[in-house]
Amino acid sequence: MRVLLVGTVVLTLGLGGAQAQEERVIDHFSGVGVRAMGMGGAFAGVADDFSAVYWNPAGLAQLRQFEVYTGFLRNSFTDKSLQAGTPASAELENTRFGSLGVVLPYPVYRGSLVFAAGFNRVKDFDYALRILGPSGADALQTDNTFRHEGEMAVTSVAGAVEVAPSVALGVALNFLTGEDQALNQFEWVDSQDRFAEKRFLARDTFEDDYPTAFTATLGALVRTPRDKPRVRLGATLSSGATHQVRYTFKGLPSATAYNLVEYDDGTVRQNVERLADGTFAQVVQEEVQGSYKISLPLEFGLGISGQPVGGLLVAGSAHWSGWSQTEYQGSDENELRAGAAFDTQYRDVTRYHLGVEWQVPVVALDLRAGFYTDPLPFVGPRDPQLSVGPDNPPIVARQDRRFYTLGAGLLFEEVVRADLAWTHGSFEQMEGPLAEDASTDRVLMGVSCRF
Repeated sequence: MRVLLVGTVVLTLGLGGAQAQEERVIDHFSGVGVRAMGMGGAFAGVADDFSAVYWNPAGLAQLRQFEVYTGFLRNSFTDKSLQAGTPASAELENTRFGSLGVVLPYPVYRGSLVFAAGFNRVKDFDYALRILGPSGADALQTDNTFRHEGEMAVTSVAGAVEVAPSVALGVALNFLTGEDQALNQFEWVDSQDRFAEKRFLARDTFEDDYPTAFTATLGALVRTPRDKPRVRLGATLSSGATHQVRYTFKGLPSATAYNLVEYDDGTVRQNVERLADGTFAQVVQEEVQGSYKISLPLEFGLGISGQPVGGLLVAGSAHWSGWSQTEYQGSDENELRAGAAFDTQYRDVTRYHLGVEWQVPVVALDLRAGFYTDPLPFVGPRDPQLSVGPDNPPIVARQDRRFYTLGAGLLFEEVVRADLAWTHGSFEQMEGPLAEDASTDRVLMGVSCRF
């Protein structure tokens, strides 16, 4: 029974062995900076607060005051699935620390020299999927859940200098760390009372640890005029990180083993395997540890902002990532991971960001709105060694990810600024008989002090 279901899940969802493994470090952009995300992330050509260490470090040269910044965020993910006509839904929520940083302008005789350092959460791995339905001829009802929860954070040291009255260059040295906890749980229920067992449960977990990896971001910003710019142009180039992924797999030794078997009379057995004669024998859960390296490609960004009228800021940017150029270094000795074919299973993507900010007259209030696209890079099929077909389907995006954003900022006594932003994103995709309609809502809150 479990063999049939697990085989189906591996072919349609890729939650089994190495050939089906998606790499979590690819993509999963979560946004940085409350003001920036209120403007749809269109900040590469603005970059005039602490979040410039991520968006465009050259923008730090615009800052003339010492700044301390901190931020938090609330994340909510919902996935509605449809498999063989049976609907299901899954949710995942969490609250995390988002950012902490300082900006220090250094006094110079001419121009500007500014340093910054801090922490930003740049990716989230949160994902949840639930699938309900029959498992075939054995008439068992399935209830299967798949969850990822984790994040990637970066600690940055950055600096910027004006090399001409309207031109600034900057660099950020970034140290990334992260973790991801994945749970796959399979449940079968004998709803028609055909067997002595009424419920079977099996689960396995992957715990991924991403030790410190290094990247660098180079940025340039041109603004005119220098002091109160009407137009700003920005560009960035970021090196790709090489992650040494360390994983721990915990699971049962075979597809006919279960963490729990519950009988009609209420008896429960744990960690057992069904033998060929239909009886059960005790088994021990396996734990496998391993590691492998994955190298990510360069990323490019371009941004522009302007003030068509006083008090109104309009901005746009584009960020390109060549995910199909990702490479493995070495191999995974356990052959549980490091099995993706990046040139065929992934596509290069470009995120487009648009945003506006309006400074409300008389009161120290800024209102913001924005929009950005974030195409899904994984296009399948799950097994790159098999031909595309009903048992190994590609992933079809009926609607790629797109986000709408709103934000506001309030300045107190020309020193303290409180910012709030909300982003809502969604996507729809098909993978063989499985349809997903997912949405993400994030609330970002931040406070900065300048003096």
